[in-house]
Amino acid sequence: MHSRFRTRPFLISFLCTALALLFLIGILVVDAEGRRLSFNDTSPALELVYNADGTADMQVNAFRLDRQFDVTGLVRVWHFIADFFCIPHGRFPEGANAFASAG
Repeated sequence: MHSRFRTRPFLISFLCTALALLFLIGILVVDAEGRRLSFNDTSPALELVYNADGTADMQVNAFRLDRQFDVTGLVRVWHFIADFFCIPHGRFPEGANAFASAG
């Protein structure tokens, strides 16, 4: 009976997190479609940009932000996980092959 009471908070928090992520994705999709229909802007709401110096930036075009955030660490973690579990994934462009020495 105790296990039922211990799983309830986990299920509620998992459901709330999943719904919040779904809501955020929905807002990004609506923003992108609105920009496409109103202004003929075909740029994606979120875009991963690989720089020549080996870094990766997340370009945010949603909600008139037009900002870049450094996500090099997240990309390195993704490449490590994908290599470890043999998940097919793309590599950095040849000009920005900074992770070849790290692997």
